Amino acid sequence: MIYRVPLCLALLLSLMLTACGRNDAPDVPLYTIDQSTPAAPPDRALGGRWETVLETSVNPRPLTLLVDLSGPAADVRMTSPSQGGAVIAFEQVRLDGPRIAFATRLGALRFDGALDGENRIAGQVVQGGLVSPLSFTRAQVSRQEPGEPPR
Repeated sequence: MIYRVPLCLALLLSLMLTACGRNDAPDVPLYTIDQSTPAAPPDRALGGRWETVLETSVNPRPLTLLVDLSGPAADVRMTSPSQGGAVIAFEQVRLDGPRIAFATRLGALRFDGALDGENRIAGQVVQGGLVSPLSFTRAQVSRQEPGEPPR
C-alpha cells in the first residue's frame, strides 16, 4: 500500500506529459515558415493596420495587425487590446507578393494568408494545434497604436 501512492502519482504525471503532445525540446518551434524559395517583393497593399477578432473557447479576442513596409525589412506586429495592449513581434515573417505568413518563435500562433481585394487579408490561423479560418480587414479608424509607424 505504501508503494501505490508514488506509483499512482508517477502514472498521473506520465499521462499529463503525454497529453501535452510535445516530445521535442522546449525550444524547438512547433510551426515554421518556409523560407526555402525566394519571395517576390511584397504587395504594397499589405502595408497598414488590419483588424480581426479571434474566436477562442473563453472570450473573443480583438487583434490589430500592423504591417510596416517602410524600412529595409518588413516589420509585422500584432497587438491585443483586450489583453492590456500586449504586443507580439513575429520572428518568422514571409511576405511574397500578395501573400503573408507569420509565426511566433515557438509556434504559439501561426497565420498564413493573402490579400483578398484591397481591404481584406484572408487565411488560416494555427493556434494550439487547431486550424481555423481568419480574416483581417483594413482598419478605418485613425487612432495610432503604440509602436505603429506614422500614417
